[in-house]
Amino acid sequence: MAFKASYEINCSCGNRFEADLCEYIFTAYDSDLKDALLTGDFNWLSCPSCKEHFPVETRFLYRDEENMLWVWVCKRGEENRADELYEELMNKNIHFKDHFLDDKANYRKFLVFGRDALIELLLKEDKELKKTEGRSLKKNNAQRLILEEYEEPGLFLLNGEKVKIAIPLKLPNKNQHQLQDLEARKRWLKYYSQGLNIHNPYSSFLNSRLKAKWDKSRQKEPLNGFKDEFEDFAHSWASNKTDPKAFKKLCPERRQFFDKLKEIAIPRKLYSINPRSLRTE
Repeated sequence: MAFKASYEINCSCGNRFEADLCEYIFTAYDSDLKDALLTGDFNWLSCPSCKEHFPVETRFLYRDEENMLWVWVCKRGEENRADELYEELMNKNIHFKDHFLDDKANYRKFLVFGRDALIELLLKEDKELKKTEGRSLKKNNAQRLILEEYEEPGLFLLNGEKVKIAIPLKLPNKNQHQLQDLEARKRWLKYYSQGLNIHNPYSSFLNSRLKAKWDKSRQKEPLNGFKDEFEDFAHSWASNKTDPKAFKKLCPERRQFFDKLKEIAIPRKLYSINPRSLRTE
């Protein structure tokens, strides 16, 4: 039932080539494609010229009859067009012109942006995935990859039984913090990843009571530039660890919340990956 369309692909080497990308997944028939989504192998291509292997992002429809899910997955960065895209994709069916779209009215409909947002949704709405992957994501070890010699800070990595997630690590806003040297940068990123290990959209260790307290602290002491609660948590955790006196003065409510978090156990271990081990000659 999978539907593919031809796209012109521009490789970083300058080569242009035609390739088929999947635009429709019906999980009742396309279990292999669902697995590819979970593992991160979906819509990967190889350049015929330089042989580079890379993922290509495009819009696609994810249809799950068992859980009655009808999900349009759009590109990351298209969030500012959410209302327009919902009208186009959900209401007008422009993309497929009604092909494969029978019984649409009976499904629960969602619009998300990017593979990671789809997985976040599935871990809430797919009953079997929530049971199996939700448990393993909290149990299996997490990893952090800090790229000391590169502009990009690195990644926080989660592994379930099938699901694989890579969350970008982020450096602090230059107006709020000044990282004096490489060691200060590395220290910040270690604490930032600790925050993500506690509270992220795929495997948070905050229960409903703690979540409510965190939301209350955010409302009382909002920090500029943080709409995402998980990024806000990781940033605040790192700020508190790297400069506790300044953080307590700026955000006493948040500091009090973090002090109480010492009472909860985080069963998932967080290990570092040596970036040198990833180098290839």
